Amino acid sequence: MSVVVVQGAGAPDQFRSGIVTPEAVVLDIEAAGYASRILAGLLDLVIQLALLLMIGVLLALAFLGDDSGVLTAFAISTFLVLFGYPIGFETWLRGRTPGKMALGLRAVTIDGAPIRLREATLRAMGGVVDRLLPPGGVTGALFVMLTPRHQRLGDLIAGTMVVRDPEKFVSTPALWFSAPPGLEQYAETIDPTSITVDQYTVIRSFLTRGSSLSAPIRATLARDLANRLAARIRHQSPHFVAPEVFLICAMARYQRRNGPGRATGAPASMSRPVHPGMPTAPGAYQGPVTTGPWQ
Repeated sequence: MSVVVVQGAGAPDQFRSGIVTPEAVVLDIEAAGYASRILAGLLDLVIQLALLLMIGVLLALAFLGDDSGVLTAFAISTFLVLFGYPIGFETWLRGRTPGKMALGLRAVTIDGAPIRLREATLRAMGGVVDRLLPPGGVTGALFVMLTPRHQRLGDLIAGTMVVRDPEKFVSTPALWFSAPPGLEQYAETIDPTSITVDQYTVIRSFLTRGSSLSAPIRATLARDLANRLAARIRHQSPHFVAPEVFLICAMARYQRRNGPGRATGAPASMSRPVHPGMPTAPGAYQGPVTTGPWQ
């Protein structure tokens, strides 16, 4: 999912198919295609037919010999299943029905918010036209294929669209810093006892995000952090050790002293080693630092 800030009063044409939030930010979320929506609709239809079959059997047993009572009760039950099923599930599951859940789809408003009872009801009412006029769902298919956001008539009435559910966040394993090759003995001379958790967090954030910074800013930040850390732990770094490499060595010592679980907030089994390269001259470290989750 990409995010674009829209400047000006209106969104450019290329962003009309995305979701525009009230803050004028375009979320380029993938809209659900016709095939996936058809499959989701068929799954929901099978469930609805199964419910109607069960209800029909129960009503037949309950109204033995009373055909008019069975027909009346079945008509009411059919209405409740056809309308109550999508309205109830989409309100309860925030835009999803069992069919949509199986296909990884979700109905949202055009500004990306979860749908409520009002939108779910309007979508269900529009669905009657989508499916029955003309028969076979031709109307709904035409609207889905021809509208920029792949909206059927019910979506247009309710101001909604169906999107693919964004992937759930999965936490990235913790980083395990290692001294660059050849500097293992130097790293052993660093005493990390005075390093606080807050300092570790700040330096770790810089090391993992360093590749996104320009070279001058990266060098300035590395030098400032290295000077502050060296003063904190009363350490004099050799002239051949670049500021960023000194930070890496210090973080490696801190992690090994405190253990990966205490240092990073993750269990030791989740940590993975990071072996950054060596600079060729003093100054800003220009090589890759880590393969962290922020890069």
